Amino acid sequence: MKNQNGTLELFKVNTRVILMGFWVTLMLLYVYCDIYSFHRIGYIDEMIAGRIGPFAVSQGLLAAFGVLMIIPILMIPACLFLKVETNRWANIVVGILYTLVNLGNLVGETWAYYWIFGILETAVTIGIIAAAIKWPEEEHQ
Repeated sequence: MKNQNGTLELFKVNTRVILMGFWVTLMLLYVYCDIYSFHRIGYIDEMIAGRIGPFAVSQGLLAAFGVLMIIPILMIPACLFLKVETNRWANIVVGILYTLVNLGNLVGETWAYYWIFGILETAVTIGIIAAAIKWPEEEHQ
C-alpha cells in the first residue's frame, strides 16, 4: 500500500488471517501430495485391492481418515470465529497434533516427493504453533 508520499508501506496482517493462510496452505499441500501419489507405481492397484498402505479399507478407517482431514479444514473458519484465547489454544493444540501426524506419515517413507511435502507440511504446522504462541496482545479483544 502506498502512503501519501508515494512510497510503499508494509501493513500488519492480523494473526487470524495469518493462521487461516497457514491452514489453507496445509490443506493444499495435503491434497496435492495425495493426488500426486496416484502416480506411484502400484498405488492404484493397492486402492483396487482395498488397502491404504498397511491398512485394509473399511468404513471405520475411511471415517477416521475423513475426520483427520476435517479438523484442519474446520480450523480455517475457526481462525475467524473463535475468541482469541480459545483460537490461540486451538491452533497450538491442533498444530502440535498435526506436526506429529506429518512426522508420523514420514516413518518408513522412501519417496523423495513425499519427504518434500512432509517437510513443508511440518514447517507449516510449526508456523501455526509459532504464530499462535506469538499472538500480539493488541489483537486480544
